[in-house]
Amino acid sequence: MGTMSFFALLFVLATLPGVARRFLPPMPQADFREGPQAVVVLGAGLSKREGQYLLPAAGLRRVNMAIHVAEEMQLPLLISGGGKRPSGTPSEAELMAAALHAQWPEAVPWLEVESRNTWENAVFSARLLQQRGVQRIVLVTDRAHLCRATLCFQHQGIEVVPLAASRLPSPEWMPSAGALAMLPEIYYEWLAILWYYARYLR
Repeated sequence: MGTMSFFALLFVLATLPGVARRFLPPMPQADFREGPQAVVVLGAGLSKREGQYLLPAAGLRRVNMAIHVAEEMQLPLLISGGGKRPSGTPSEAELMAAALHAQWPEAVPWLEVESRNTWENAVFSARLLQQRGVQRIVLVTDRAHLCRATLCFQHQGIEVVPLAASRLPSPEWMPSAGALAMLPEIYYEWLAILWYYARYLR
């Protein structure tokens, strides 16, 4: 096989959801003897357009999933995310709460607005949860991010049922631009997990 043919084959494989799925960081085991007491959803950053901070598509996707689960299970909802932003601008959690109220006006979510990364999401959210007697949660974030996020919350003594707000396209063996687009995210997550083990999870 020539070099060009080899790289063409790699490219085709990278477009297959079934291949991308096998490179995702593994989901930590959930060990629940009782049901969850709250739903926690993590921010996905902020985007800026015409001087306004907005939620990216991932943030809207996550909060929509969290609303569905919290309503269905009749559980309180905690939205976690401060984001890296200038002082005085809205946090990820506040913008997600605004999106939540547009669909569920009577909801009164708990907000954690200081965290700047996944580790701080877990540390600051755990404090709020434990103050309210919550030890068991459904954790909502994107599938690639779930491994790192779950490990961080478990490290704070919180029991976690991980729930992905994103799904890979199907069927598994049908080429998809969505699968190819996930590869940089998967690569980033593996590097981030190694960094978190070195810095936080020892």
